[in-house]
Amino acid sequence: MGLEAAYFICAFVLLTALIYGTLSNHYRNRAAAQAGDEIVRQRYRENQG
Repeated sequence: MGLEAAYFICAFVLLTALIYGTLSNHYRNRAAAQAGDEIVRQRYRENQG
C-alpha cells in the first residue's frame, strides 16, 4: 500500500510541475522576454569583437 501511495504522489508532483512550466511559458511577459533577448545579443556581440 505504501509503494502505490509513493508512486501516486510522485506522479502528482510531476504532473503539477509540467502544468506549471507549460502555463508559465505560455503566459510569460513578452516585454521582459524581449529585453532579456536584447541583453543576450548585446553580450554576444561584445564577446565576439
